Amino acid sequence: MGNYMSLYVTNPEGTPKPLTQPSFDPNFGFPNGRKQRVMIATEQEMEAAKLPLEDRDYCAHKLIAHRACRADVWPWAYKCAHAKHEYLNCEYEDYIYRMKEYEREKRLLLRKQRLEKKQAKELLA
Repeated sequence: MGNYMSLYVTNPEGTPKPLTQPSFDPNFGFPNGRKQRVMIATEQEMEAAKLPLEDRDYCAHKLIAHRACRADVWPWAYKCAHAKHEYLNCEYEDYIYRMKEYEREKRLLLRKQRLEKKQAKELLA
């Protein structure tokens, strides 16, 4: 409920809006740039595997491999524990990445607010 309160009550200008693109340059603060995230699974592969839309993320290739393994060894699905572990680990890392991006956006919004306050104070003085 903390983010909800921040977004709508206590600090709406300093809290990132959910389901929106970042408002700052992704390379801001990275002198040598950042590594671009790329999808490994193509749209055709995801459609062929009949992945639902909510599973079509950066870990889709791991999920396709896990489902293929389960289909190959079906009655003994426990043999695909390694593929399941890889997929779940990828999902966890993706979640951590998204949370770090959210926090980065939040810090940059607060920094922008502080700079605007400082400039306004200097103009008045």
